[in-house]
Amino acid sequence: MLRSYLTLLRDEPRVLLFGAACAFLSSPGQTFFISQFNVAVGRDLGLQASELGATYLVGTLGAAVLLPFVGHWIDRIDLARYTALVMAALGVACAVKASATGVIGLALAWLLLRLCGQGLMTHIAVTSIARYFEATRGRALSLVALGFALAQGVLPALAVMLIAVAGWRAGYAITGAVVALVAAPVLVWLIRRQTAFRRAPASVAGERPRAWSGMLIVARTRFFWLALPILLYMPFTSTALVFHIQAIAAIKSWTPEQVAAGFAGYAVAHAVSLPLAGILVDRFGSRVLMSTMNLPLLAGIGALGGFDDVAALIALLALMGLSSGIVQTAGSAVWAEVYGIAQLGTIRSFAVMLMVAGTALGPATVGLMLDSGLAISAIAIILIGLGLVGSALVATVAR
Repeated sequence: MLRSYLTLLRDEPRVLLFGAACAFLSSPGQTFFISQFNVAVGRDLGLQASELGATYLVGTLGAAVLLPFVGHWIDRIDLARYTALVMAALGVACAVKASATGVIGLALAWLLLRLCGQGLMTHIAVTSIARYFEATRGRALSLVALGFALAQGVLPALAVMLIAVAGWRAGYAITGAVVALVAAPVLVWLIRRQTAFRRAPASVAGERPRAWSGMLIVARTRFFWLALPILLYMPFTSTALVFHIQAIAAIKSWTPEQVAAGFAGYAVAHAVSLPLAGILVDRFGSRVLMSTMNLPLLAGIGALGGFDDVAALIALLALMGLSSGIVQTAGSAVWAEVYGIAQLGTIRSFAVMLMVAGTALGPATVGLMLDSGLAISAIAIILIGLGLVGSALVATVAR
């Protein structure tokens, strides 16, 4: 297994580093990063957990709606140019977050952060790698996903330190400056000579994919509708739990430092699962893994619901990390495996639109549960039940 990965790294180091860096740099718009600021933001703007969740819902749903209309351009224009534009927009999004003074400004900031960070930077990382590699697609995607794992292990603690030293506004302002002025030129430099990797598929085939063509392609297939619940489950559940992790920590008497340390466990477990997931996808196909990929997460949610010790936090985040590695690899490969690569960016941007919508609904739903006084154990039972239903549905179309 190790030899196959070393060969892949030796043959395509710049391409794989580019993909992993894009994954890492999606962080300003990822929930695990955003959530570290929520207590400070809520206190400063006078918002409760349900209000933060509702604002996040509005911003994230807006990002989901816009994603297909900007995501399909990755099939039409040079990848370096597309990446530079997205990263410039992500820098602006960080500045908007840093200057937000009310609900409207916060919703706009979250829309831009979720669209450019969690949406488009992830879209660039996954789509560019999935369409460039074929026989080793699973392994290549698992290597790129290490960028997510590294970010999840390092950035929560860094965010906590930034807030403590400079405040949440300066923290996001600094983040935006680094993204736009430092990271963007480095990414463009990495692929400046990778002509085949940069080339848009539509420019080769003479096609002009439209934003709605991805919807038409996937919506006609039985596979999509039966796989959709399980594809939505991880973004819905993990985003909800991570977004409200500080509120849950307060109920369980866990400190912010313990939560940040828990994300390091998440990152380690995530990184451990990725190489194995890559091998399994290349050998058996992504569809075979989809019915079981969330089982570790379900066990972690069970620990959260059943225990108050800080070990439950570690178990939740570590088992979530194990599932996340499999979900990221299998869920990223499945679109190319089922629908091909000619319009992969267009198809994937539509599918991701629905998954981003799931990430929007999760925090709002769980926020209402928390504010209504529903016990963590009851919330855990509901989430586990949803996961089991999704696994059963996708098992019917695994092959």
